[in-house]
Amino acid sequence: MRFVIVSLLLFGCGEAAVSDGGVDAGPVDAGLDAGEDAGFVAECATTFAPTGCRAVPSSAPALPSRQAWRNLHSDVTGSDEVALVIGPVLAEAWDAEPNTFNVTGPVFDSSGDLYFAPLSPAEDVALIALDHTDGSRRFAIPNTTGALPGGGTPAIFVDPATGDEQVFLGLYDRVFAVTTDGASIWDEPTGLTVADGEASPPVYGVQLHPATDTVIGLTGDGFVYAHDRATGVPRLAAPFALPGEVSPSGAAPMVPDMVIERVLVQLAPLLAPRGTGEPTQLIDALLGNATEVANFFSIDPHSGTIWIAATAPDDEDGTTDGISELGALYALELVDDGASLRVEERCHASFMGGSASTPALRANGGRVYVGDNDGALIAIEPDCSEAWRVDVGSQIVGSIAVASDGGAVFAATLSEVVRVDDAGATGTIVWRNRPNPPGLARAGEETFNLNLVAIGENGLAFQAGAGVELNAAPLVRVVGVGVLDRETGAVRSFVQGLEETLAVMSTSPDGGVCIGGSPLRRAIYRAVFGLDMAEPLRGGITCYRPGDPGATLVDALCAGQRRADNAASVEGTCPDSADVDRAVIRGVLEQARAALPGAPVDADRRAAAEAAIGDAEAALDADLAGAAAALQRALDAL
Repeated sequence: MRFVIVSLLLFGCGEAAVSDGGVDAGPVDAGLDAGEDAGFVAECATTFAPTGCRAVPSSAPALPSRQAWRNLHSDVTGSDEVALVIGPVLAEAWDAEPNTFNVTGPVFDSSGDLYFAPLSPAEDVALIALDHTDGSRRFAIPNTTGALPGGGTPAIFVDPATGDEQVFLGLYDRVFAVTTDGASIWDEPTGLTVADGEASPPVYGVQLHPATDTVIGLTGDGFVYAHDRATGVPRLAAPFALPGEVSPSGAAPMVPDMVIERVLVQLAPLLAPRGTGEPTQLIDALLGNATEVANFFSIDPHSGTIWIAATAPDDEDGTTDGISELGALYALELVDDGASLRVEERCHASFMGGSASTPALRANGGRVYVGDNDGALIAIEPDCSEAWRVDVGSQIVGSIAVASDGGAVFAATLSEVVRVDDAGATGTIVWRNRPNPPGLARAGEETFNLNLVAIGENGLAFQAGAGVELNAAPLVRVVGVGVLDRETGAVRSFVQGLEETLAVMSTSPDGGVCIGGSPLRRAIYRAVFGLDMAEPLRGGITCYRPGDPGATLVDALCAGQRRADNAASVEGTCPDSADVDRAVIRGVLEQARAALPGAPVDADRRAAAEAAIGDAEAALDADLAGAAAALQRALDAL
């Protein structure tokens, strides 16, 4: 465990003036205020509007709708995008399972119930399901083997034969599927084993390969396994080994024992030790040190290509020494041999340094985006050639968020969110923002972006914090979540929250955000400055719900109207794009209907808006322009 703290503290301990380490209560709202009935005005709060034809996502029958977060990076392409309006003003709803440590976030079924896999919990569980209304536990699936539980994310897929959603989770030596009620569908060994007394390498989750109907897992030490989605039967003769070796170990600075011990004390209630080595492996994976795979992977459901960022073959750095100095992006194919499948490499692109970035795909598979360890956002073509690269100023953390229309991609660094527009041959920085919600930072503190963003129809969900920066590492006193305008990067709203996450901004079907508690930077902050640590840190899952029905209603209507207007203009050119937009519009109109009863308007205005929403729904299939006009009437009625 000592190496965990040493690896995380990528700075020398300095001195700074701080007052206390507590979390301030109450919202910091820089966004819409519905106000009283007399003051409510239905004006669109963002200038964002879709233009032109979108990249059309796959409609494979086993893939669920994109109206919720379904696996580690939302969908099979790793886009971090949902076809929803994110609540423009979020409010904390509940937190649950506070004694779990969650380096990945929850996923949702269509009813909104949550599923997550805590890292090394004291309770011997592999998967926990929560009720969406209050966070109460619905069921848990036990950890039945010696492999390290957690560190990965469940995935939601659909049984095409019944239309039922199912929950899948991959561990190092075990992969299983259960119903949304917790009944076992299948539970199979992966063919990988763990030596007694050792921790298993991480498995960050599983993906669906629609062309072969297989569930695929990827391990931190570079193995790929594949199992039949319906039966769990292994489809490979043996797990496939990627050709790379481990990356170099990162330098570990000297850290006082006092700081290390203080962090250990704070994290002990959340992390149960399970074998030797697992803390080192976890943090190495986060940093891309001494590991072969430090991220999740993505699949292009159109072509069937599996995209994995890992280390390059050992000899490509000029020395065959068991250490891969280069990173590589691999394009792999599954080939059917009749009795089984085999994995073939189609191509790979090598680059200096490693990558802890999950490859994120354009929705149609036409381009792949990764971040390297030197601050470059790289766009890769399907043939593994480089299309362009853009220096965003510092190392990109985690996956790139990719909008399915407009060419926008969003990169997160340790302090900023950067929007880059892909113009084909070039990428251009449109804006960069270091979120600074009003009232969050105290005198002498800085604010930081702390996470990836989630793309919604109306904005970007983000996590920010305030604290101090030592040798480029953020130490945070207080954290919270909010929404950025996707067109400008400006903070629309923000609310302080209980704890931070090292994971993602998992977006629920109602437009809320639920995060996995992993309070590592806060633990280090309190340890470095010797603060009172009587108040325990919390892990678990914290859910934020749309807190202003009027604002949600307006954003949903504005998003639907603008999308319908654009779809009508391009339907003759790209009918598939217009069909996808119809599904998106139906989803945001469901959100509008759900928000309407709570909006601060009188009965007559509410009735007129409801009638116009009904007109829009009725017109969607045959008359997109008519649907757009009806939604404008709904806005005018409010």
